[in-house]
Amino acid sequence: MTKAQRIAAAWASLPAPELTDQVRLLVKARDAAARAVWSAVREDPVIAARVRGALAGLKAEYRGHRDEAMWLMWIGQVQQQLAVQQTAAPVLESRVDEVPELEPVVEEWAPRREPTTPRPAGDAPPVLFQEPASTAK
Repeated sequence: MTKAQRIAAAWASLPAPELTDQVRLLVKARDAAARAVWSAVREDPVIAARVRGALAGLKAEYRGHRDEAMWLMWIGQVQQQLAVQQTAAPVLESRVDEVPELEPVVEEWAPRREPTTPRPAGDAPPVLFQEPASTAK
């Protein structure tokens, strides 16, 4: 078991506030060891869900903070690393006679313009711009 896997396994038993603190430290680290931990966390869906929850809490915590942009960028990078990457979708076998045939839906659409009544010419009063009064004595 690698160090990253031991860290991920230890996170499974941590209470939420302590997990958030650990995640905060690792988000801030942004090194190769941190990336190894994120890949180990990604392998366990339960731990990954708890860490995603902690990341969401961190995002909310840093809203309005002076370093908000930096933290949101770091948290976004971690969330991308935690995203499950499926190589191929499972192929479902189905028989042609079991699939109901769908009717094609063809709908023509043309935007309708409601006729508008022209506005009267004198709706708004004319604007008169004046020079400010001079204050020279």
